[in-house]
Amino acid sequence: MKKTKFALIALCAMGLLATPVAAEQADEASDESIFVFGGPLTAGYFSDAIQPWRWELESNVFVGAGYQRFIYGYQSFQLGLEAGLGLRLGTPSSAEAWAGFVGRLTEIELGDMNIVPSVTFGLSAVTDTIGVETERTAAAGQSAAILYYLAPEIAVSHDDHPQWEAFGRLQHRSGGFGTIANIDGTNALTVGLRYKF
Repeated sequence: MKKTKFALIALCAMGLLATPVAAEQADEASDESIFVFGGPLTAGYFSDAIQPWRWELESNVFVGAGYQRFIYGYQSFQLGLEAGLGLRLGTPSSAEAWAGFVGRLTEIELGDMNIVPSVTFGLSAVTDTIGVETERTAAAGQSAAILYYLAPEIAVSHDDHPQWEAFGRLQHRSGGFGTIANIDGTNALTVGLRYKF
C-alpha cells in the first residue's frame, strides 16, 4: 500500500512538472509537441519485444495520445517531460495514464532525413490489467495498477517538413525488477505521428 501511495504521488508530481517552466530554464532547444500512436500488445517480455523474430502478438491493441515539452538542451541532447493518455482495447479493456522524463538526440542526419532516437521513463497507471498482464499479475499475487513506464523510440522526419515526425515506439510497463512489483506488465509495438510546435 505504501508503494502504491508513493507511486501515485510521484505520478501526479511528474504530471505537474509538464506545465510550462520558468523562462530562464528554457533555451533555443526547447519545443513542444503532441502525438498520437497505436499498435498491438505482445504476449512476450520486454526482451522479446525488441526482437522482431520473437514477437507473439495478442489480439489486444493500444491507442493513445501524448504531449511533450523539452526544457533543456545541450548540443545534440535534449531533456523534457511527457504525459499521455491511452486505451488498451481487448479483454478486458482499460485506460492508461503516464508521465515521465524524455531524453532525445537531435543530430542524426541522412541527407534530407533526420533520425531522432529517444527514451521516456516514468510511471504508468491503469484502470485494469489486460491480456498476459492479467495472467502475470495473478501469478505474482501483486497489483499492476501502477508500474514503471519505459518507451524507447525512433522518429524520422524530413527537412521539408521538420515539424512532422513519424515514429516507432515500444510502450512498456513493468515493476522495475521488483522495486514496485515482480511483474513485467505489458509491451505494445506502436507506430505514431508527432506534430512539433
